[in-house]
Amino acid sequence: MTALFMKKTLITFILICTVSLVNAQEYKFGKVSKAELSQKVYPLDSSANAAILYKKRTTTTELSMGEITLLTTIHMRIKIYNKEGFDWATHQIYLSSSKNSDKETVYSIKAVTYNLENGKVVSTKLSKKEVFSETKSKFLRVKKFTMPNIKEGCVVEWKYTVRSPFYTSVDDVVLQYSIPVKKYEGRITLLGFFTFNKRTKGYFPFHVKEEVRNNPNFETTDKIYVISAENIPALKEEAYVNNIDNYRSGMVFEVSKMTIPGRVYKSFSHNWNDIAKNIYQSPSFGGELHKRGFIKDDVAALKATLKTDSEKIVGAFEFVKSKVKWNEYNGKFVIDGVKEAYKTGAGNTAEINLLLVNILRQLGLNANPVLLSTRDNGVPLIPTSDGLNYVIAAVEMAEGVVLLDATEPYSTPNVLPLRDLNWQGRIVREDGTSDGIGLTPVSPIKETSNMSITIDEDGYIKGMKRTTYTDLNALHYRNRYAKVKDEDIIAKIEERNENIEIENFRITNKRKAYKPLTEMYTFSSEDLIEEIGGDLYFKPLFFDALTENPFKLKSRVYPIDFGTPFVDKQTVSISIPEGYTVSSLPENLAIGLPNNYGVYKFVISATDSKILLRTVLEINTSVYPSSHYNELKEFYKLIATKNAEQIVLKKL
Repeated sequence: MTALFMKKTLITFILICTVSLVNAQEYKFGKVSKAELSQKVYPLDSSANAAILYKKRTTTTELSMGEITLLTTIHMRIKIYNKEGFDWATHQIYLSSSKNSDKETVYSIKAVTYNLENGKVVSTKLSKKEVFSETKSKFLRVKKFTMPNIKEGCVVEWKYTVRSPFYTSVDDVVLQYSIPVKKYEGRITLLGFFTFNKRTKGYFPFHVKEEVRNNPNFETTDKIYVISAENIPALKEEAYVNNIDNYRSGMVFEVSKMTIPGRVYKSFSHNWNDIAKNIYQSPSFGGELHKRGFIKDDVAALKATLKTDSEKIVGAFEFVKSKVKWNEYNGKFVIDGVKEAYKTGAGNTAEINLLLVNILRQLGLNANPVLLSTRDNGVPLIPTSDGLNYVIAAVEMAEGVVLLDATEPYSTPNVLPLRDLNWQGRIVREDGTSDGIGLTPVSPIKETSNMSITIDEDGYIKGMKRTTYTDLNALHYRNRYAKVKDEDIIAKIEERNENIEIENFRITNKRKAYKPLTEMYTFSSEDLIEEIGGDLYFKPLFFDALTENPFKLKSRVYPIDFGTPFVDKQTVSISIPEGYTVSSLPENLAIGLPNNYGVYKFVISATDSKILLRTVLEINTSVYPSSHYNELKEFYKLIATKNAEQIVLKKL
């Protein structure tokens, strides 16, 4: 038996023993073992900077002073392997509140850091002074703490309970994180008065056992979900994902009806039509569409000047944008109401866009609100009220539906901000009917750039670049730079483009949302060309080259979300310096993705005095299926490889 074989066998044996020890132990708070502290890497993923050794969640309901309260206790134990894992020593507890002053509270916070010092387990407790409160928004607070005495190899552990008056709002069960989870245990007890819709999500399977129990306090038969899983892999995030939380393994609960025998029966949701109808009938939604007295004079002025339907849509849209600014709060219901938002000049998404629907209707248009879930809120795969958190406006016309979001100062009709582009919305009408409506643009957004470059015999370049942005690309640019000084924009472009030096910078239609936006500048650089033996070497796209593949995972279980279909076109014209001739050019390339999902073309040619390059990258779908991930990864690999190839000019 060779020494190498014996060494490998010993390592395997140690890893198996380590895993067995962790599996066998009981995760009682405070009982951290030397084996856990001695562990150098996570046995099932040596690349992990940290790992959740244990997470336990229990949720139950109690009756306190005549009020129903939801109690959720979290126990978490995390192993930190290196400095890159130190972020996992900070924890945030999110606490919600409501307009009527109901609020969640957290209590019984226990937290300890464990280190192995001279063979002994040393514990460092978190003090109350190290727990901080922070207000995130009007209805959201955070309790935050960072564990003390953090070192490589330490284990951190905390336990706390959240008391919530929102007893029908059960937080999602989350099993999967960006680091692996060794063991998860959950026990969710749902009060028998309520019927909940439940669904599992994510791609990692886990075990769910359903039980029932008699509850003498409420005289109900409660339902219990016992959830367990082991060796849950990390969910690693990569480019082009709308919201990674959509794909974490877990469970979602939403109340569908409440039944108290002989006293109360209320149905919350059965299908999308019922949900849309219930929302519309709320005074904080549909009721706001009938409040007109406060704005009648402004509507009369608009009627006097706006004649065609297109003029009315744009006129009302721009009027609302000028009168009410978005306060950064999402919501399908108003907080203070459209009248107050109009009076103060600020409102949430519902107040702004319901005001817009109100005005459009008064102008004689068939306008209705559209309910949707923003990208960061997830994709509502089943009928759900909680899954809808935003509202925009729509005008139904013979030519089609015009979608409007007046929260964005630089948006235009049918050009919605990226946060809105999340599969489908639900248009809700006054007669109680509703329909699904696509939110993603059918036509691709376009970006076109042209570069003209001259090279002198010393490899110094001068050039001019002109880029035109339209639709969503223009909206992104204006949101980022409309209020930024030109010199600050120049600094950002220089920094991200290999430190070129920019002069004669100009933006046309910087704040004119209804016109194409053009960015144009001249530039120079001494660093984009390499001289070797008198010959000149450079990438044909210079600083515009895509040379790194954004797709790096071995496999990807969640889809690739580009947001919208798009077309990027680049044209580069290069003047060859006197005394040089083209020695080598990259070969042309034309590649495609399956099912006509996309194409890339790289076409280059040369004469005695010029080199001309044209590239086109076209993606024909907003969401690319993960089943074809390997083809997409190879597609972008070929693009990056081609972009990295060099032109060689030989000195005569």
